[in-house]
Amino acid sequence: MPTSTQSSAATLSLVEEVVRQQLQQVDHSLYTLKFPPLRDYIMEVSGLHFHFNPEFAIGLNGSSLFEFINDRFPLGAREMAVIPAGIPHRELPQVEKNGIFQNIIVSVYNQTVCLQLQTQREPHESPVVEQCYLDSPKFSQLATYLNEMSEFQNSKLSPQPPGIKGLLLAYLDTLRLIIEKSRELPTAEKLKISQVKKLVHEHIGSSELSVRKLAQILHCSPDYLSHLFHSETAEYLAAYINRQRVEAAMELLRTTALTISEIAFGVGFENPAYFSQVFKQITLKSPQTYRRSVERTFVELEGRPKTIYAHE
Repeated sequence: MPTSTQSSAATLSLVEEVVRQQLQQVDHSLYTLKFPPLRDYIMEVSGLHFHFNPEFAIGLNGSSLFEFINDRFPLGAREMAVIPAGIPHRELPQVEKNGIFQNIIVSVYNQTVCLQLQTQREPHESPVVEQCYLDSPKFSQLATYLNEMSEFQNSKLSPQPPGIKGLLLAYLDTLRLIIEKSRELPTAEKLKISQVKKLVHEHIGSSELSVRKLAQILHCSPDYLSHLFHSETAEYLAAYINRQRVEAAMELLRTTALTISEIAFGVGFENPAYFSQVFKQITLKSPQTYRRSVERTFVELEGRPKTIYAHE
């Protein structure tokens, strides 16, 4: 598995510079953009995984091989790829002796833009992944641009419809603006909100996750943190935690055969009965009813688990 580390200012600067360079290349029509076919949606396949939002990849050094159920393509340095939502895939770095593999993956989930810088120096080592989370109201625009590019590419109008270039320029420029905006020094209060969201995402399965625990980590009182979160987001922090847990549970109900109790414990509820009560308050359905009512098709939901892996 990849080793994740916290991103540095140098990493963010590198990503920003790469995005600027790609913008110039696209503007002069000197670029390579690859897509897999839009098929084989939301399928659990051994060794592959899929995401509920599209991803964007930029090769930096070396090359990698993207594999899908029935297709594959290589991604070289400065080449780009769109991985549509729901398409099972995996990326295999091609690390040569005394070489280096490095790429950038951009994804959106939980109303957040995630930048990943992946680096691998030896063939048998796991990639080191530096991650950066950027809060931005423009997160949904990025996903929309990628979805529209995928639809254009698969329209069979031409090998690469001209509309893709305009969408790619819009995507890269929006990403550049998001990175630039993130450099503005946030107030201490707004920084706490970003930290809270990150902590909730990282510890959603822990029964110890609570307003009090978050306040301890952030060195403030629970009442203050709850008030601050509500004033900035119009949602109470305890309700936000429960909503994130329920949305994670909804995906487990759709994509796994785990029991209701197992799912309850898996998303941080110690009492399955209380889990069912909270679930019904938020979704207006019991977990059992929800599981029976949904089909295994693509459903747009905020706050879903980023990646679904097939069960071995």
